[in-house]
Amino acid sequence: MIEQFISFQSCGYELKGTLSVLQDSQKKPAILILSGSGPLNRDGNDAKGKFQLNIYKQLASFLTSLGFIVLRYGKRGVGESGGDYLSAGMWDFVRDAASAVQFLKQHPLVDENRIITLGQSEGTTLAVALNTLEKMDGLILLSGAGERLEEAITRQRKLVYEALNNVTGLKGKMILMFNIEQKNEKKANALFEKIMQFDQDVIKVGFQKINAKWFREHLQYDVLEDLKKIECPVLAITGDKDVQADPEKLNRLPAIVKGELEYYMIQNMDHLLKKQEDEINMLKMKNNYIKNADQPLHEELCDHLQKWLNKRYNEVFS
Repeated sequence: MIEQFISFQSCGYELKGTLSVLQDSQKKPAILILSGSGPLNRDGNDAKGKFQLNIYKQLASFLTSLGFIVLRYGKRGVGESGGDYLSAGMWDFVRDAASAVQFLKQHPLVDENRIITLGQSEGTTLAVALNTLEKMDGLILLSGAGERLEEAITRQRKLVYEALNNVTGLKGKMILMFNIEQKNEKKANALFEKIMQFDQDVIKVGFQKINAKWFREHLQYDVLEDLKKIECPVLAITGDKDVQADPEKLNRLPAIVKGELEYYMIQNMDHLLKKQEDEINMLKMKNNYIKNADQPLHEELCDHLQKWLNKRYNEVFS
């Protein structure tokens, strides 16, 4: 496998990425990886270097080994990519993805009619929105298909409260005494209302700056409506140990997606596509991710990806 460091222009910014290819001069189908939320670089690592997870680097390596050309890139304002991450909205990230598709279409080794989008977490929403601008040859939705951001955030807060309510000893008594759930819900609802009424890109809450534009555009966007317009084949996979995306939302898809659809819930797979046999909750989530960072992608995930791709692009595997 050869990794080429590339750049492309999007909305006046230069975005940096990595194109993974095999040593082959024939045109191949390409897969564009769209990452989850947060200031993640092209490999899936946070900008400050605290979480070295390499999830997109692992995906690119696996997919390239199957014979596909794979592009992953850093979000605007992250790593070597230009722009300001904090002021970027959801649709800015979608337009950046559309620019990445144009880069692939113009690449001499890419079959421009066979470009697939693979989105993980927030990337599943971006992949669906992207399809309104660029008709893709296939969509792969990992850890988040069929769920609006507002639903995901509400569920995550409930899971935090459940975990807090299960805390024992003095700490558990203090949690009950201070009525944390009701107070936090009141604060969360007030914050969302403030963000929706705010007209600037960035809002300051206490000492923290929050990307208000990103929140507003996500809260106003109905991914389920655009899923109804998808005509290309769709593969959706979520793990049953995913506490950030609801695996049960996969069951919505057959009634929404009109085209060809396969969907799977994988046992003992977490949000970052790794095997997770321990019990996981929102309080332990980050520690679990760090603990499993060096683990390979879940074997069953790789199996589903390979079979789905082989069914549609069997000449790549020959």
